[in-house]
Amino acid sequence: MNIHVVFRNKKRVLRVKRYTHEKRLRALSYAKATLAMEGMYLTAREEQLILKRANGEVRNADFLTLAMEIAKNV
Repeated sequence: MNIHVVFRNKKRVLRVKRYTHEKRLRALSYAKATLAMEGMYLTAREEQLILKRANGEVRNADFLTLAMEIAKNV
């Protein structure tokens, strides 16, 4: 998801902060590095799908469907 709940004020209103594109790319970079330590690597198609989900371009149900499709074709 691309939002982060920062805090609730006294009126119980949520303050949210959107992640920047750079932070999403950094998170993907960390995930790729973690996978690399385990000897696993993302394909370009997998990386694009993850970025689309992080940017909110793909809904979660669609993301899972596409991820399962990619996993079946490995």
